[in-house]
Amino acid sequence: MIGKVLRALGWGRFSPPVFVLFAAVLVIGASAAALVVVYRTGERIILERERAETLAERDLLEEVAYEQGIPTVTTSVQRRVRFAAGGEHYGLFAANGRALAGDLPAFQPGFREADWKLVRVRKPPKGAARMTLHVVSAILPGDVSLVVARDQSNLRQFERSIIYGFLAALAIVVVAALLAGFVMNALILRRVDAIAATAERIAAGDLSARSPVVDRHDPFGRVGASLNGMLERIEALMTGMRTVTDSLAHDLRSPLTRMKGALARALHPDATEPERLDAIEAAHGEIDRTLATLSAMLDIARAESGLSRDMMQAVDLGLLMADVVEVFAPTLEDAGQSVQFTPPALPVIALAHETLVRQAVGNLLYNASLYAGSGATVTASVEEAGDTIRLVVADTGPGIPADQAGRVQERFVRLDPARTTQGSGLGLAIAAACAKLHGGVLLIEDNHPGVKAVLEISRA
Repeated sequence: MIGKVLRALGWGRFSPPVFVLFAAVLVIGASAAALVVVYRTGERIILERERAETLAERDLLEEVAYEQGIPTVTTSVQRRVRFAAGGEHYGLFAANGRALAGDLPAFQPGFREADWKLVRVRKPPKGAARMTLHVVSAILPGDVSLVVARDQSNLRQFERSIIYGFLAALAIVVVAALLAGFVMNALILRRVDAIAATAERIAAGDLSARSPVVDRHDPFGRVGASLNGMLERIEALMTGMRTVTDSLAHDLRSPLTRMKGALARALHPDATEPERLDAIEAAHGEIDRTLATLSAMLDIARAESGLSRDMMQAVDLGLLMADVVEVFAPTLEDAGQSVQFTPPALPVIALAHETLVRQAVGNLLYNASLYAGSGATVTASVEEAGDTIRLVVADTGPGIPADQAGRVQERFVRLDPARTTQGSGLGLAIAAACAKLHGGVLLIEDNHPGVKAVLEISRA
């Protein structure tokens, strides 16, 4: 809220020195306001206490006058003047204004019937500066006037104490703020320098550089963790891009070369019409395989970037699995394999990209038809585990070598080194991208014997 207000006032563009000056002025202003509040409160307390004490003193002397007479009051006033604490003043005056006792030199009109009244008087010797008194008075027997007063010395002392204390506290706060500022500035610069050094390493081409994270709960820790996550994503994308580039260059070279050779045969002047047609048909097949590879790469890119998320809708994965198994059943049977699928008893609904899930499950079944071998049994199932749905395709074939299990989800990876089987090596990569789009993961497990591929999908 404060940040929005500052930006609305144009203060969000303050340079650091101007902002520091603004903060200092704000702190000093707030401290001055607090000082005024403390002073006013203390002043009220002091004046109320002095008024109560002065009234009590007047009432006591008035009672003595009525009980013991004016001479006794005169003696009491003189004694009080001798032993008076700072700020106390007394006066006892006859009816004609003559001073009978006390340190007040002359009766003034303002003394008459005063009840904590401010009066300015001049103390002897003549020419001395006037002072302001709070005065209370009473008329004693014989028309004698009793005056009890307090000057403002206690209040002035309180003011000096407040000002000295404020200045001392302000000095301590300023020194502590400067020390804290220097220390914090050093810490911030060290953290910023570490992030800047990481950025410089990345700019120099080192994508493995990472920002140090000391505490994930502080602001720099969160920035560093977010930056590292971004860098890991960028490194993965760059590595994937390099892999794709290299693999495309390798995998497309052969079909393009075969296509060129077929077209060259078709264009040869000595070629017969059947030979031309066979060459054109071969080139057409190579074009189809190349387009399928590029289409698969586009599907992976859309899934990994999240662009396909806008096409997700509620899908019954049990019905989807049954449809895909039905479509691939003839392919599995042609490979000499049997397929088993038991549909779930109840609908299994999830928010999913139907086309991509169909393609991913189809790729798992197609891989089984290619690699499980004749006589294998392929089992498909839909399992639920809380908010996770598992689409499982398992076979009883020879399985995957242990040293190759971690590579099969990479793009263009085919376990047939001679490349005698059909395919581009993108089937499991598409399935993995599909799982990632749906908040899940593709698992390749040992089926004892065979392979179990599990496509995990988050329900929501």
